[in-house]
Amino acid sequence: MAVFARRYVEGRLSGFEKDMKICLTPTKIGTGSRVTHAYLPALAACCGILEYLTALHCGTTKGIGWQQGANFANHFLPSREYDREAVRILFDTFRNSIAHRGIASGVWIDRNRGAGRGRRITWRVSADAKRPACEVVEKSGRLMRDPPWPCPYTHLAHIHLVSLWVDIRKAAGLYKKAVGENPQFLQRFEACMRQLYPTVD
Repeated sequence: MAVFARRYVEGRLSGFEKDMKICLTPTKIGTGSRVTHAYLPALAACCGILEYLTALHCGTTKGIGWQQGANFANHFLPSREYDREAVRILFDTFRNSIAHRGIASGVWIDRNRGAGRGRRITWRVSADAKRPACEVVEKSGRLMRDPPWPCPYTHLAHIHLVSLWVDIRKAAGLYKKAVGENPQFLQRFEACMRQLYPTVD
């Protein structure tokens, strides 16, 4: 099972790498010199594999939320950039919107009980390697172009896709190594496999 686990993670990572390369290949806009990228499909791929790895680490595909993602991050992602708050914002602001609507649009109101409660967060996704990969900065303004009326915001969540990609790649490598060395991690991996690939009774 340990050998299978390593190969399985390598396979998922290979698919993720392919998707990210396609999404972040510059594409020309019209006849000019401006280029764009598939920003939100790339972010969806990042959120998807992060949730997948979290499920393997937890031993279940059910009930995966930001808390479980934060526990995975605590083990395998750089702690100074991926604290519990950063992972919560990544899951609640981006993952949920993209998974359910295909886009993270509008202004998200932070309903957490902590200090950030009531923040009105809009977003920006960039195809670059700036750090940190996921950050929320205080920045007030009004969305004017997309909504039917001026919509105020108080904060900006910024995702730097190349940095997020690199960090997830490293985390997958660390998890792959750990699952082969830690019997508890391997047991959880196998439990998750039994959900994904149920045996015939």
